[in-house]
Amino acid sequence: MVQAVHAVRRAVLADAAALARVHETTWLETYVGLMSQEMIGAMTADARTEVWERILSGRSSHLATTYVGERAGVLVAFGSCGEQRDEAFREAGYGGEIAAVYVLKTDQRQGLGTRLMRTMIADLRERGLSAFTLWMPRDNIPARSLYESLGGRLIGHRTVTRAQGALAEVAYGWREG
Repeated sequence: MVQAVHAVRRAVLADAAALARVHETTWLETYVGLMSQEMIGAMTADARTEVWERILSGRSSHLATTYVGERAGVLVAFGSCGEQRDEAFREAGYGGEIAAVYVLKTDQRQGLGTRLMRTMIADLRERGLSAFTLWMPRDNIPARSLYESLGGRLIGHRTVTRAQGALAEVAYGWREG
C-alpha cells in the first residue's frame, strides 16, 4: 500500500469551512456507538464554520493554535493546542492542553495523527508549556493507543453531560523529563 503524502501547517481564517467539514465528518466516522446520535447530530459543518471563524480570527475566549493536515491540497485533519482550560489540571502543573485531534478515516494509520501531535507538542514546549493534557472519549481505543505510544499517561476521567446525552471521557497527560 502506498502511503499518501501529507503536509502539516498552521491553520488560517480561510480554512474555517474546510475545518468544519472535517470536524463534522470525523465525528460521524468516529463517534457512532461512542456517544448518542443526538450528540453526533449536533456537530454540523454549518454550526462549526462560525465557531472556527471565531477561533481563527482570534475572537474566541480560548486562544488555541490550530494545525491542519492536507493531502494534495485538501484538508483531511486538524489539531488544536493552547493554554490549559481545566483549573484542576492547571493547578496540578499542566499548563498546556491539546484540545482536539481529528483525522479523516481515509488518512488514518499513515502517520498524520502522530505528525499533528508532534507538531502541537513542539508548539506547547516552545511556549514553555512542557506539561499538557488531552481529554478524549473513553472508548476510542485506537486514539488511546496513539496517545500512549507518544508517552501519554492516563491521569483522569469524567462524564460530560449535555442536553443530547452523556459521554465518558479520559484524560491523558504528558510531563517533560
